[in-house]
Amino acid sequence: MRRNISVKNGEIRSRPRFFHGNIAVIAVSSAIRSFGGGFTSTYVSLFFIELGGNPLTLGLMASITLLVQGVMLLPGGFIADYYGRRRIMVLTAFYGVFFPLLYAVVRDWRLFAALSIIAALGAVSNPASYAMVADSIPPEKRTTGIASLQVVSSLPVAAGPLIGGWLIQNHGLLDGFRLACLYAAAAAFASALIVFLFLKETLRPKPAAKSNFLNLSALMSFLKLLRSFPISLKALMVSYALVAFANGVVGYYYIVYAKRVIGLTLFEWGVIVFLQFLLPSFLKVPGGWFSDRFGKKKVMIVSVVTCAPCTILFTLSRSFIEALIVALLLIVTGIYYAPAHEALQADLTPRMMRGRITALWEVGNAFSGALGIFIGGFLFQTVNPALPFYLFTAAELTAALLLISIVKEPVRKEV
Repeated sequence: MRRNISVKNGEIRSRPRFFHGNIAVIAVSSAIRSFGGGFTSTYVSLFFIELGGNPLTLGLMASITLLVQGVMLLPGGFIADYYGRRRIMVLTAFYGVFFPLLYAVVRDWRLFAALSIIAALGAVSNPASYAMVADSIPPEKRTTGIASLQVVSSLPVAAGPLIGGWLIQNHGLLDGFRLACLYAAAAAFASALIVFLFLKETLRPKPAAKSNFLNLSALMSFLKLLRSFPISLKALMVSYALVAFANGVVGYYYIVYAKRVIGLTLFEWGVIVFLQFLLPSFLKVPGGWFSDRFGKKKVMIVSVVTCAPCTILFTLSRSFIEALIVALLLIVTGIYYAPAHEALQADLTPRMMRGRITALWEVGNAFSGALGIFIGGFLFQTVNPALPFYLFTAAELTAALLLISIVKEPVRKEV
């Protein structure tokens, strides 16, 4: 592999060919990790309830987990910008190996919840991961690159639930899930090993900067600089927080609504989820190319506006076919927003601050998502099961209004 590398102002400038270097490493390691995670992710709720939990404690655990992730993101952003991206990514990759092993031996929902919350500390590396991806893709191909990376990383997840389901069907829920956890741990270790062996640093921090890491003056200086940032960047981050809130409101309750109100079986819902995982493989990369070619803002607006009414249509579904069509419409309309947003945010953010800005963005998303999960569960349980899906539509349209009225794409993209 051939790359042109130069160092300027603490930056390691790298222009790898598309899907070489760090992007290839991240794609392969993420694909392996997501494949293993797919064995268990679909069935976590059932396993948690089988251990003695209930939907209310499940929602509470998910909210606290997101809040812990949010707390860890801001120091993670400073670590990424002051110490570099690679080291924290390697450490948390190996940290994540332990938890599937521990899940395989727990016998009580309280311990499972505690482990899940502790596992959320690994989110400290998320800003470094986002910054590493943005650093490693040329600006003119950023959305296409991010979309391609997301497709390669998530495609193996589609097969994961089928394997996990086979294990549970043959060994029972508890033993089958625990066996799936062991396979997930093996996949996580392989993923971490790839990151450790092949990932290259994209930012060379200044030695003087390390001594100022997370002290009060550095934090105040960053906050002062943040106030001077373009209004487009601030509005962009708020719009994504609204989208995260909207997804939190309904995310945990699709399957409950499908089972209780529409009357679907778990197998029918499994087929829907499988197709939802599979469909983006064909659509996300062309969408990323279209976004790079014709404008990220336009794609984001169309995505949010067309996705907004889909949840209302979901509440009107009364059969497997109707629910399947609406669930796939949610994917077809919604998958283009995230890569375009991530690319536009990178376009607006200087490389030396990308980790911290990403941290702020993810903090907002985590807290918004946690609030959404809590409000969605409350509305679903105490008011009307359809109400969270209406709230999703309102939040998405508010995000679209912000994009239309405030956000502008930069004339000169940050590298």
